[in-house]
Amino acid sequence: MVHAVVTGGGTSGHVVPAIAILEMLEEAGHPRSELRYVGSRRGIESSLMPDTGIDSVYLPISGLQRSLSMRSVLRNLALPFRLVRCRIVARRLIREWNPRVVVSVGGYASEPMAAAAVAAGVPLVCVTYDRAPGLATRRQSRRAVSCAVAFPDVDLPRAHLVGAPVRAHLRRLDVAAERADARRRLGMADDETVIAIVGGSLGSGVLNAAVPSLIAACSGTPRLRVHHVCGERNLSDPQPEVPAGVAYVRTGYEPDMSGLYSACDLLVARAGASTVAEIATVGVASVLVPWSGAAENHQELNAHWLSDEGAAVTVSERGCADGELARTVVLLLADPAARSGLVVNARRMGELNRGNALVELIENAAE
Repeated sequence: MVHAVVTGGGTSGHVVPAIAILEMLEEAGHPRSELRYVGSRRGIESSLMPDTGIDSVYLPISGLQRSLSMRSVLRNLALPFRLVRCRIVARRLIREWNPRVVVSVGGYASEPMAAAAVAAGVPLVCVTYDRAPGLATRRQSRRAVSCAVAFPDVDLPRAHLVGAPVRAHLRRLDVAAERADARRRLGMADDETVIAIVGGSLGSGVLNAAVPSLIAACSGTPRLRVHHVCGERNLSDPQPEVPAGVAYVRTGYEPDMSGLYSACDLLVARAGASTVAEIATVGVASVLVPWSGAAENHQELNAHWLSDEGAAVTVSERGCADGELARTVVLLLADPAARSGLVVNARRMGELNRGNALVELIENAAE
């Protein structure tokens, strides 16, 4: 018998929390043979999930295309037929696996399995780690037995504040203890001042465009190193001018995020739910630039959860263009006490993420 099916995906913002939940269930004593994952063929899960060793099924489902190109229009026309097909497959999987609980992390890929679970009487648990839950989560929550939320002000039925799902190696990470080893792995010297700029799995055009002015503003910092994760699709963009005495490394993707968190003195990042949860869980000094196009402004809400408590600094996208981001980074690099305060407050905010409340909620639903 399968104990739990975790479903959802499409982007790393959904897939990484799904993997974290599967890790937590395994830590709770459930072997991988009792766990399953269901996502989308078109999402990043097809490249991230195989390394977990969890049996996975990828459905031929995709989200609504907002472009008016002919290709997008045709994909939207085919969407209802794909959804019907995916729901048929999902119902078959429920019958075959007979799970004790289905856990949805949201996103378009979660819809078929969530609907099949409810139809079959299998307990459904919705997990949301944004302050503004997505459409799929809000719709599914009405029929879920419980909703796991990461913020106290999330308005969902039967909500339980349990923290956000974070990967096991980050929940256990001691950034101070790992700093020297992390810097060796990443080719950084012990005495360098390190800024990490991370724009999410796809990269951020706004952050990438701000890098040249940020480097110029910070060039007076002795032994400065900038580690820029720009997104694979942006690797061919022109390199910024780098002043003498500044080390600059650009990569499309950083597989060793725990190392980068440990190694950096300051993180500049977007405010996706997973990023905010990880910053709080491990304790990192950060400047967050919320994506202005995020649905229901959820990235700004995520960022202010930290910055309102002195656990991060929030700068708008406009602030990237008018120099506010560069000025903020310069001030923080010159003020170790301010950075230390951000670290302490961030880690305090992440206490729930390091606990077991989320997996306990899932286990209770499965009884």
